[in-house]
Amino acid sequence: MSFRYNPIQRWAKIIYRKFNPVPGSPWTKGHVDDICKINLVPPETLKSFFASCIKTLQDLKGENVGDYLEFGVFNGSSLGSAYLTAKKLNIKSMRFFGFDAFKGLPKGTDEEHDVLQKGFYACSFEKMKECLKRRDVNPEEVTWVKGWYNETLNNKTIKNHNISKIGIVFVDCDTYSSSKAVFDFLSPLITAPAIFCLDDWKLYDMDIKGTGEYKSFNEFLEANTHLEAKEIKSYNRKSKSFLVQPKK
Repeated sequence: MSFRYNPIQRWAKIIYRKFNPVPGSPWTKGHVDDICKINLVPPETLKSFFASCIKTLQDLKGENVGDYLEFGVFNGSSLGSAYLTAKKLNIKSMRFFGFDAFKGLPKGTDEEHDVLQKGFYACSFEKMKECLKRRDVNPEEVTWVKGWYNETLNNKTIKNHNISKIGIVFVDCDTYSSSKAVFDFLSPLITAPAIFCLDDWKLYDMDIKGTGEYKSFNEFLEANTHLEAKEIKSYNRKSKSFLVQPKK
């Protein structure tokens, strides 16, 4: 299965967005006075969304809803929102993982897209931890996997951290190559229902252009025919979210 657009759908979206464009994402490059104040998505919006995700997973899996994995952490705003939501709902079984090189978008980004460039969204690891503390999030309660995805998304990481029960996956790494690496990494781990949040599905119309997370997620589903996906309500217009699980 896939969620690819047919030609009619694609042209309809092109026409619609000429009059109602998808909002772009604010990006950071170079000096920012206070990077901790940047919220790419309002935290309260994310908290409401994550609460709904947890409720869905509880209905399907019971109290052991699985872990939260975020790919592309930036300043920790979305991961912090998930953490605080789980704490508020007293979800004790959920572990939190953050995957990032903490050096911004990787080399080769500009080859995939004419707006995004290497180094966009750079936030150092130490600064990100400071941002989390300011949001009342304990960074020591998060497992950090630091490095570029071609170095860290492998079986060694899965074994070292005993990653086996996935609950919520938040993919915010923008490009096709990075998101493809994420889906390749996750494919053998989807043995029960999990919610995939694809933050940049429509960013800069990458879905219409057939690239970005749109391309990598559809390839992931087409390559893993034992899985099925159902779109669920997401948290903003440029994102897409799906319930992914093995076929019954």
